[in-house]
Amino acid sequence: MRDYVIVTDSVLDIEESWFAENQVQWVPLSFTLEGHPTIEDDFGKTIPMKEFYQELRDGKNVTTAQGTMGGFCEVFEGILQSGKDAVYVGFSSALSGSYHSACMAAEELREKYPEGAIYCVDTKAAAGGQTMLAREAVRCKQEGMPADELAKHIEEVRGHLVHWFTVDDLFYLHRGGRVSKSAAVMGSLVGIKPILYVDDEGRLIPDKKARGRRKSIEELGKQLLRHIDPDQIARYGVSISHGDCEEDARMLADWLCKNSPVKKVDIHMLDTVIGAHAGPGTLALFFYGDKRGN
Repeated sequence: MRDYVIVTDSVLDIEESWFAENQVQWVPLSFTLEGHPTIEDDFGKTIPMKEFYQELRDGKNVTTAQGTMGGFCEVFEGILQSGKDAVYVGFSSALSGSYHSACMAAEELREKYPEGAIYCVDTKAAAGGQTMLAREAVRCKQEGMPADELAKHIEEVRGHLVHWFTVDDLFYLHRGGRVSKSAAVMGSLVGIKPILYVDDEGRLIPDKKARGRRKSIEELGKQLLRHIDPDQIARYGVSISHGDCEEDARMLADWLCKNSPVKKVDIHMLDTVIGAHAGPGTLALFFYGDKRGN
């Protein structure tokens, strides 16, 4: 059995040190801020996260770009040259073209390295959900699972990685083409906070509306109560990601610890690329459950 390397994207909500500690490689997405040259999405090294979200609040224009075929070719080829295979655990193809770039890179390298293999897995997940699947991939590799079985396993469990979130303003998601104009208009009503989830195809689905921030936070908690699998908490954990609203993230974590089987919650800030589309004030909850939607 050939050894292999796990590869993913820069949109994980995790510390950069985790990659070196677990021998995971990553390919960056990127963004452009007010027309400045493209900046790699690099876990807040070039532009600190809080500074980035302040730029968004100040109305600065941000555009994002997917991981490039060239970037994937460079990473994949380095792995193949070392005599190993690669398993790419990728950002939802419904939200980014990065997965498609990875597949094209894998196809281009197949003839050059016929003895090697690159497995591309569309997680149909994002942010904390994709992070949980990347962590699961590392655990499975450490437990001795072969590369081909790992790829199939991630495809089997991805539908259980539940994503529920609320945003302060649907303007950002509409501007990036992630929600319709009608949904954005409805979500802009004073005092109304939209609640969305990521479905089985990795798409963003507006689902509910709550009156006020506290109600929207409680609704996220109630979705966990409806859908979480208590037997999987120890393996997958529960995670919250936020768009520079840590106080709200801690409020949700406290609610969960008081009202659910959850006793520990990981809290991270959303990376710059996803933050550019979701906007400041985004609050997202991730866990292993029975299904993604209602």
